[in-house]
Amino acid sequence: MKVNFKLLGVAGVLAAGLAMPAHAETAQGDATVKILQAITVTKAADLNFGNVVASASAATVAVGEDGTRTCGTGLNCYGTTTAGAFNVTGAAGETVSVGIDTPSIQLSNGTQSMAVALTTATSSLTLAGGTGSFRVAGSLSVGANQAAGTYTGQYNVSVNYQ
Repeated sequence: MKVNFKLLGVAGVLAAGLAMPAHAETAQGDATVKILQAITVTKAADLNFGNVVASASAATVAVGEDGTRTCGTGLNCYGTTTAGAFNVTGAAGETVSVGIDTPSIQLSNGTQSMAVALTTATSSLTLAGGTGSFRVAGSLSVGANQAAGTYTGQYNVSVNYQ
């Protein structure tokens, strides 16, 4: 049988082209997830400025991350000091970021207060064997003739996987 392409016209040519199988390619992708142990952070030591006798002049008392104290001019400082210390557990070999949520806090005895500036030299750490630790230092602003009493305050730290 002889096909006359002139009679088929454009519609016939298009229909003939659609009837031919199209060439398709496929590819496969992978999906993965690594589930990590939840991070825990626990306090190992409180930040303690020790005992301070105020003077007629305002001054500062600083406790470094190594626990050493620097007593400002006119103040008399004695007693045990400690840096704040925290232990971290999580997935072994992972890196975590470390931060102090409120780096400026107030210590209060109920009616009086003093400002504390908190710092840490540790912005991140790798959890060797799934554990790590860091310390928090502070600088306490003691007012002139600061009222006697026990002053306390709290601060929060945050640790997150990077």
